[in-house]
Amino acid sequence: MSEMIDAVGAPRKIGLGQSAESVIAISLLGVCAAAGLTAWLSSGGEQSVAMPAPTSAAVALSSVKNDDALQSEEQMVLAQWQRRLDGEFSQHEQSKLQQQQLATLQEQSAALAMAQAAAEAASRAAEAAEIRARSAEKGRRQALAVQAKAAPQQGAAGVQKAAAVRRAASVDWNSCSRPEYPDESVRLGQQGTVTMEFMLDTQGVVQDGRIVESSGTRRLDYRALSALSKCQFEPELLNGEAVEATAQLRFTWKLTR
Repeated sequence: MSEMIDAVGAPRKIGLGQSAESVIAISLLGVCAAAGLTAWLSSGGEQSVAMPAPTSAAVALSSVKNDDALQSEEQMVLAQWQRRLDGEFSQHEQSKLQQQQLATLQEQSAALAMAQAAAEAASRAAEAAEIRARSAEKGRRQALAVQAKAAPQQGAAGVQKAAAVRRAASVDWNSCSRPEYPDESVRLGQQGTVTMEFMLDTQGVVQDGRIVESSGTRRLDYRALSALSKCQFEPELLNGEAVEATAQLRFTWKLTR
């Protein structure tokens, strides 16, 4: 039997019934504490095991969302670069096309300038030829006037020569080529007869020539004069001797169809 000390310090005896009750109460407290601890540990363990699963899913979902956002940003940047490249390429093509058009215009301008220069040169050459022809015609007329003035002084000698035997000069058609019809005159249907006069030396070589009567087309006149000036003539004979003289020729331009 246990002993207890009372308040005044005197020991007193504790009964067996009271001691058993204390043991039971302590045992119940221990069982409750163990049950509570077990429940707490079970609840905490389940939470500690169950927590990583939703955390991993959230992380995975967040990662997927982040990947989608990153891909969207990359696609946006790529689209912006594509639009910029397309714009720069279009500007380059337009610039190249403008350069080609400018080069074409420059070539056309240069060709036009060359054509104008050639036309001006041809016009100046034609004017110079016309001036020379007029000057030659004026010289011939002056020479004829001088001869006409000298004729009365040679009247007596002319009467004496009247009985002289004269053979007129004639052209040798085998000595030269006949004039060729100008293409432009053929196209325009130009025709006509031109009368020319040639000054010959004692050998029958043409020294000069002129148009006496036009065919109506200057191109045909000078083509005939130029070609027939190259012909050889039989010189004029006076009493069997070759003398300087003039000879007239008529040449007819006629188209054949």
